[in-house]
Amino acid sequence: MYGKWINTLINLIIVGFVLYLIVKAYSNARKKKEAAPAPDPGPSEKDILMKIRDELRKK
Repeated sequence: MYGKWINTLINLIIVGFVLYLIVKAYSNARKKKEAAPAPDPGPSEKDILMKIRDELRKK
């Protein structure tokens, strides 16, 4: 009788630990996605054309 109870307790601990690891890995993966900053869009097309226009006026 005690053997079944100890076996059930050990199985509960193992399943709980595995679930804990799964949730921890999921939360770490989710943090990495949210932490990634958006890339800098760089100069707009209008800015580039204005620079070209200004360079042409200098000549």
